[in-house]
Amino acid sequence: LTEATYEFKVQYNERPLSAESYLAESLDAFKHSFKGFSDSFGRHQLRDILKHELDQQVLNLLASRYWNRPLEDLSAQEGEGFVESLSALPKADPNDQLWRLKLDASSASLTKLGIGRLATTVAAECLQAHVERLISSSTFNAHPFAQTAITQAAQGILHDLAYDTSDELEICVKPYKHRIDLEDSEWMRSRENVQKVLKAELRDCEDAVKAVEAEMGGKKRFKDVVTFIDKVRKGDINLEGNSSGGAGGFSAALLAKGREAVFLRDRADILRMRLLAVKGKACANKNNKYICPEVFLDAVADKLTTTADLFIDAELLSKFYYQFPRALDSKFRSLTPQQLDQFAREDPKIRRHLDVVHRKELLEHVLKEMEALKALEAREKRAGRGGRESASRHSERDRLGDETSDRRKRGWGLF
Repeated sequence: LTEATYEFKVQYNERPLSAESYLAESLDAFKHSFKGFSDSFGRHQLRDILKHELDQQVLNLLASRYWNRPLEDLSAQEGEGFVESLSALPKADPNDQLWRLKLDASSASLTKLGIGRLATTVAAECLQAHVERLISSSTFNAHPFAQTAITQAAQGILHDLAYDTSDELEICVKPYKHRIDLEDSEWMRSRENVQKVLKAELRDCEDAVKAVEAEMGGKKRFKDVVTFIDKVRKGDINLEGNSSGGAGGFSAALLAKGREAVFLRDRADILRMRLLAVKGKACANKNNKYICPEVFLDAVADKLTTTADLFIDAELLSKFYYQFPRALDSKFRSLTPQQLDQFAREDPKIRRHLDVVHRKELLEHVLKEMEALKALEAREKRAGRGGRESASRHSERDRLGDETSDRRKRGWGLF
């Protein structure tokens, strides 16, 4: 007992612990962390995430309908290239059917991509990821049982909420599938934002070019391969066969990297050109949307984002923040004593602490019982001595009484 008491005092500062109290403390700390997250993650943070996702969708649409595509082979280029075609866009006729069809098709694809499903999925995945980060930074990180219980609770709530939210949000954005009206302020805001998006895409593209250059073995080889591919595309060099075994003294693998480098170089040129166009005078007017597709599509994405973040904040975030802590209370407070003990002992440190507390309490109980037995024995001994003394006193009185009686008998006899 002395050793257990010393260990309890030195190692654990005499802090009492039980499986129930440990779970209660851990759950309270986790809910406090979740409350901090819910206070810091609201509509504005959700809007940034959704807008970034829709920005990527806009870039995908621009890449598929306006920008260049990856080179699949080394065949000569036929007709006008993407760079040359887009260079004429700032001065194109606004009534040109080609550009009108491209923008109308891109806008329709953006509004019909399933914003309800996309937005709710992004929001749910973000919330789930934050919950998992909270778990990893809490005491529950050492408890697989608790990790599974918390993760399943979050998944269940988000699954139930996302299904209805997705359908209802899709109904809310339905008017944008038929008509989109923009204010001058909305156009100017999108013009500024899309410049940031294009600049970020250009940086990524330039970084990718540098990475391919390094993989090809340096600038000289990079330049030689790219120059050879450019000549083939212009028709200055005619290749026989499909060049699957290499061509021009370059291996097939090197030519494949070269095609990737040419694609990235041309994409970077297009991005620089479109950045200049967006900054130009023509794109300052919202009526020129057909020659400024980047600005118009960003404005459409902004409208979709505004509708989505308002709806998801009310129907998904708020409800999740309310239901999740209560679901945890219900799940953990229904555990049996055996499950509580199993949960607490999953952490080796807590298991040792519980063992010390249990051993100390058990030894204290044994000591208490032993002291009780000693007290009982003492009382029995005192009771035994008292009985013997009483019997001795009674025996003495009987003896004295007998002697007195004899004397009286003898005295009367003499008389």
